[in-house]
Amino acid sequence: MSKKQKSERYHLLLYREVVGRHARKALLLACLFLGLWILVDRGYAHWLERDTQRWLFAGGLVAFAYWLFARFGPGLAYAQAHHDHLRLQTPIFRLNISYRRIINTRPVVFGKLFPPENMPRRDRRPLKPFLGATALGIDLRGWPLPTWLLRLFLSRYMLANDQIGFVLLIDDWMRFSTQLTSLLGNWRASRQQRPPGPSFGASDLLSD
Repeated sequence: MSKKQKSERYHLLLYREVVGRHARKALLLACLFLGLWILVDRGYAHWLERDTQRWLFAGGLVAFAYWLFARFGPGLAYAQAHHDHLRLQTPIFRLNISYRRIINTRPVVFGKLFPPENMPRRDRRPLKPFLGATALGIDLRGWPLPTWLLRLFLSRYMLANDQIGFVLLIDDWMRFSTQLTSLLGNWRASRQQRPPGPSFGASDLLSD
């Protein structure tokens, strides 16, 4: 099998929802800060000191930058199976999971794994569309990184709570599962067919 063989890219729907839900707030905040900055610059906002102008401008730029990230960043978040690893990619984080670490895959009903009554109230509304969706569970022998770091760069809802593994809400979990299983099976078969390394007997050592 060619080492360049890999699956299609499948968007991480949960990452898109978690990050994208703040896009509108960030845009409104950017408009507010930059609008006040213009008013102060032109002398219309007499109730604000001139020294606040730089902070309003900086705050507006930060909020606008976050809006750009929340608006376009989720399109760069995807899962992709490669010849020897599974890749989880976000705009600022890449995680390669070796097939040595993967035990198996399984379909998971998102709402059963994460019941809404156990979610914080702030998460229930944005995650409501996914409660009846089927996700792809990736069972692992161990976490590739500390869980606090994975929650920071991915989402707490991408980490299974019933055993060690990931929960991937993607566009077409069945198609991705088929491609991942095929590549995983090919990798395991290639490991089994690999010839053993050279061995040396006592006669070889004494022949010198």
